[in-house]
Amino acid sequence: MIGPQCYLQHPEQIELELNPLLQAPAVSDETLPLGLLLHCHHYYPSGKWLRIQAPALTEELSIDARVVECDRDSQGEYQLKLEFPDQEQLFRARMLEQLCQICIHQQPASDKDPDQQALEWIEAEAAHFPSNGL
Repeated sequence: MIGPQCYLQHPEQIELELNPLLQAPAVSDETLPLGLLLHCHHYYPSGKWLRIQAPALTEELSIDARVVECDRDSQGEYQLKLEFPDQEQLFRARMLEQLCQICIHQQPASDKDPDQQALEWIEAEAAHFPSNGL
């Protein structure tokens, strides 16, 4: 499996739920340029399909992805490289990762209005968030 050219690094401060899928989703023929890189506690073999969720941020958003690589790191955890079956799942992953960044931006200043902080992050960072030509 070759995998994407570039990976979004998921921030470790936001916990993700990874659940194996029993049935693989339909996959588009196009190779998508962007994947997701994250650390996890469990090994997943290449080719395994997972459903990704961040219940602390949103209950509604879930993403399907396939394991490209799963390598043990120096701390005994695993570094997981994921690819997406289609553009829709990739856009959902980018949306989730932007929500994670907004959440992290909001944490240090809990006395500020969270909506205002989200708008500040969007104004300052959203245009620079990796898209790899999407």
